[in-house]
Amino acid sequence: MFVAGDALFPVSPIRGCLKLPEDWGRNMNGFDLAITSFLNGFAHRSIRFDEFVIWISTNNLVKGTVVIGLIWSLWFLKAEMRNRREALLAAMMASFPALVVSRILSWTFSRPRPLNETRLLLRVPYGISRANWEGVSSFPSDHAVFFFALATGIFFASRRVGWFAFFYVSMVICLPRIFIGEHYTTDILAGAAIGISFAWLANLPAIRKPLTNWPLQWQEARPAQFYFFFSS
Repeated sequence: MFVAGDALFPVSPIRGCLKLPEDWGRNMNGFDLAITSFLNGFAHRSIRFDEFVIWISTNNLVKGTVVIGLIWSLWFLKAEMRNRREALLAAMMASFPALVVSRILSWTFSRPRPLNETRLLLRVPYGISRANWEGVSSFPSDHAVFFFALATGIFFASRRVGWFAFFYVSMVICLPRIFIGEHYTTDILAGAAIGISFAWLANLPAIRKPLTNWPLQWQEARPAQFYFFFSS
């Protein structure tokens, strides 16, 4: 067992991969420590596995194609087309101010990336360089902000497809970033909360209608311009 703050967490087969100072509990919450240490137990064991997870985490096609594909598939459904398009468009528009808030928080709260935290001696996965993330705050996760905002828009357009979008964003986009040491779990949760909150606010009826009215009028009047802008 190891102590993190006032809580006790069992160490599974990963015992020994972390060397923690006595004052660590005052600097790291037990929730992050437990999940980070558990996932890190699978790192630096197989070159192929590490490279596969890194490929998932860094490949823009893997990260974006599925989510954008879900958005476009719902966009062109004829059933309740106007409502679906309003929900999707509102979430996409809300993602930009959400990212601004995320960036401001990252400047305000300097939190080293897990792989660069000197007191948390993680086993860095094969193919990852600590130097690439030096001086870059991990809190909150921009990826979580952006993709959870889009998933929320998908959820408002279709509950069934939305649940799949939330699952995909959580497991394929965000979880690998914890494994390779770019983020703590609370970085992801904070980013998700920001993205979901902004997309939810943008989808309130009093906000969604006026927010999306002009873009949808643009889409109807000049569809070529509209689709070129949103696909570029």
